[in-house]
Amino acid sequence: MKFPSARHGEFARLRGLIAGLPEGEGVLVGPGDDAAVMRPSPDHDLVVTTDTFVEGRHYRTDLLSPEAVGRRLAAANLSDLAAMAARPRWATIACTVPPRGDEGIPRVIELACAAALAEQGAAVVGGNLSAGDGPSVWTVTLIGEVAKNRWWSREGARPGDVLATTGHPGRSGAAIALALWHSPPSLEHVPPELFAAYARPECRVEAALAMAALGVVRAAIDISDGLAADLAHLCEASGVGAQLREELLPADEPLLDAARLLAGNLTRERADIIPAPEQGLAEHLRFGSSDDYELLMAIDPARVQEARYAAANAGAALHVIGVCTESASERTILRRDGRQEPLPSRGYDHFA
Repeated sequence: MKFPSARHGEFARLRGLIAGLPEGEGVLVGPGDDAAVMRPSPDHDLVVTTDTFVEGRHYRTDLLSPEAVGRRLAAANLSDLAAMAARPRWATIACTVPPRGDEGIPRVIELACAAALAEQGAAVVGGNLSAGDGPSVWTVTLIGEVAKNRWWSREGARPGDVLATTGHPGRSGAAIALALWHSPPSLEHVPPELFAAYARPECRVEAALAMAALGVVRAAIDISDGLAADLAHLCEASGVGAQLREELLPADEPLLDAARLLAGNLTRERADIIPAPEQGLAEHLRFGSSDDYELLMAIDPARVQEARYAAANAGAALHVIGVCTESASERTILRRDGRQEPLPSRGYDHFA
């Protein structure tokens, strides 16, 4: 459906976008007014995050359906709140779309995003709609709350703390790499575990809240920029080093299968997609830029098993991968044969 006439102009489209949005608790004034009014819970701190998705840079319409785009947009923001141990409450969605595009696509994206947010307790309370001549741009601002002074941050890790991740980092990047290897690019032949990691990423809010209730996590970060890069961010903020241990890294057959396939078909022409030699390609996928929405945490070493049980009861596998060290500059991996090697440090960079 096109919308060249006033009948399908800005305000009609806004009414269409607002219609059907789930309502949320604590909302005194919701979508449709000049601003939203919300009432936070007593004795709670507010936590706010913002993420932007640009068509062609953060998502491709030839790989993802509008519904998948909306769910990933929600996941990016929910992951940030999970990393702060905050419960999602309210969100705004702003979009800039082509003035003559199919008006059904933005509606599907927004409703899918709103539905994914609502599953975690957050309601869309407002936003903005604008026309633009460039690619579509979507920005979500998500507000959560946490009991006063009980939030997590990247600071607080201590030497001896155990480093652990949820899920299987690297799977989303592996899915993208396999999709781009095909000509034309396609997710059709991507294994289901990798496809799900990219198109339907898990939310770790409940696992974070369960662990936060125990007080076992000392520092945390989401690893959307890549495991090695975000580990470095946590270490820098906390003033600690990190030593990962090869024998602790979780077995991940779908990731290994993807690495074998990619390495077996790697050519000079495709080096722009897989910028790594054949040897160590699986580690490149695991540690490098991947756009996963998993969590990396520094945990009290005496209470790792409690954290594991809490995460599992909330539907998330927790994998110990190493320890924090005293040397603030250390970012290494200890091999099974006793060799110690530096971790790759390159992650996603908008301006690289």
